Amino acid sequence: MVLAHYLKPYVAWVTGWWRNNHRASSVWRLTRLYTGLLMLVVGILLWVLYQLSVGQLGRSQSQQLSQLVQQQQLLAEELNQQDFISQFTLQAKQSKQFVLAYSDGNTTYGRLASIPKRAKTCPRLARFPVYNYNEIRLFSGCVQSLSNGQLLVATDDEALFDLRELFLQASMVALALALGLGLMTGWFFSAQVLRRVNSFNHIAQQVEAGELSARVPIGPRNDEFDHMAKHINKMLAQVEHSFQAIAGVTDAVAHDLRTPLSRLRLRIEQALLDVEHQDIGAKQLAQMLAELDQILSTFTAMLELTRLEQHQQKSSFKAVDLATVAEDAIELIQPLCQDRQQNLQLTILQPCTISGDATLLFRAIYNLLENASKYAGEQSDIELMINGDGFALNDTGPGIPEEETDKVFQRLYRLESSRNSPGYGLGLPLVRAIIRLHGGEIKLENNRPGLRVAVTF
Repeated sequence: MVLAHYLKPYVAWVTGWWRNNHRASSVWRLTRLYTGLLMLVVGILLWVLYQLSVGQLGRSQSQQLSQLVQQQQLLAEELNQQDFISQFTLQAKQSKQFVLAYSDGNTTYGRLASIPKRAKTCPRLARFPVYNYNEIRLFSGCVQSLSNGQLLVATDDEALFDLRELFLQASMVALALALGLGLMTGWFFSAQVLRRVNSFNHIAQQVEAGELSARVPIGPRNDEFDHMAKHINKMLAQVEHSFQAIAGVTDAVAHDLRTPLSRLRLRIEQALLDVEHQDIGAKQLAQMLAELDQILSTFTAMLELTRLEQHQQKSSFKAVDLATVAEDAIELIQPLCQDRQQNLQLTILQPCTISGDATLLFRAIYNLLENASKYAGEQSDIELMINGDGFALNDTGPGIPEEETDKVFQRLYRLESSRNSPGYGLGLPLVRAIIRLHGGEIKLENNRPGLRVAVTF
C-alpha cells in the first residue's frame, strides 16, 4: 500500500503525458513505428535462430523417443510376453541415454519402480523427476500402451531445458536492447526529420504573415529536403517577383496614366468654362478624343499582352519565313528612318523558318525596329540580321544600362531617360510575350556602342 501510494503521482504523470502526446507528436508516432518495426525484425530473427538451434534439438529428441516407442511396439507384437520382458529388461539396463520402463499391471520392469503419474500418452511429452545414478534429474517422456501393458520412454533433457531457458533469457535481453535502441534511434531520426519539416512550416508561417523574402535554409547534405527547399525557394522567389511586378504595374499605371487623364480633365474643365461664352469647338473634342484613345489603346495592349502570356493564340500557327516578315517590317519602318537620317540595313545570314503567327512576328520585329529608330538617335546605324536560330537587331544608340535590361520587360516600366518620349512601356513586354509564345527567348546585350537585341527560337 505504501509503495502504491508513492507510485501514484508518477503513474498519473505518465498517463497524462501519454494522453496528451501519443497522438499529437509526430516524433513520438514515428519513434513508435520505427521501434515496433525494429522489434518485429529482431523477434523474427530470434524465432528463426531458435528453430535452427534449440528447436532442432527438441525435435530430434522427440523423434528419437518416437523411434524407440515404435521399436518396442514391434518387439511386443513379435515376441511372447516372457521373451519381450527379458529383452526389455536387458535393453533398459544397457541404455544410458534413455529411461525405459514397462508395466504389465502387476510388475514394473526397467529403471523405474512404477510409471510416473504425470507421464502423458505419446507423442505428448511431460517432465517428471527420475532418480538416476544417485541423483534426481528431470526427464521428459511419454507412455505408450502395448498389448499386455504400458511402456514408458524418457530422456534426460535438463541440458536442453537449461539451453532453452538461456536462449529465452538472451532473447528477452535482446528484445529489451532492441526496444531501448529503437526508442533512442527512432526519436533521434524522427526529431531530425521533423526538425526539417518544422523549418518548412516556419517559413510558410513567415510568408503567410507577409514576409515574402523568407527562404527555407538549405543544408550542405544536398538530400531530398535540400532539393525540396530549392524548389520552394524558387517558387517563393517567383511569388515575390510577381508581387513586386504587380506593385510596379500599379505604380506605373498611377504614374503614367495620371498625366493624360489630368490633361483630359483640364480640357473638360476648360470646355465647361468656355461653354458659357461659346460652343465647344471640334478641335477641342478631337484632342479629348485622342487622349481617350491613347488611354484605351494602353488598356487594350495590356489585355492583349495577358492573352499572349497565357498562350491562347497557338491555334493559327503555320510555317513562317522570318526573312519575309523582316523585309515587310523594314519596308514599313524605312520612311521613319529616312526622316531621322538613319542607316537601316537587313542582312540574311541563313534562312530561318519557324512555326508561328506571321502577324504577331511582324508586330514583334516592327516594334523592335521602331524602338531602335526612336531611341538610337539621328544618323545612327540599325542592322537587322536573320540567322538560322532567329534574328538579331543592332543599333549604335545610347543602349540600356545593364541593370535595367530585365526591368524594361516589365509592364509599364520606362527608363527615366525615355519618360519624355511618347509611349507607356508596353512595347518590349509585348515583344517578349510574342517571342515566348513561339517558344523563343529574347535577350538585351551591350553592342558597344548601342544595343543588341538577340532573339533565338
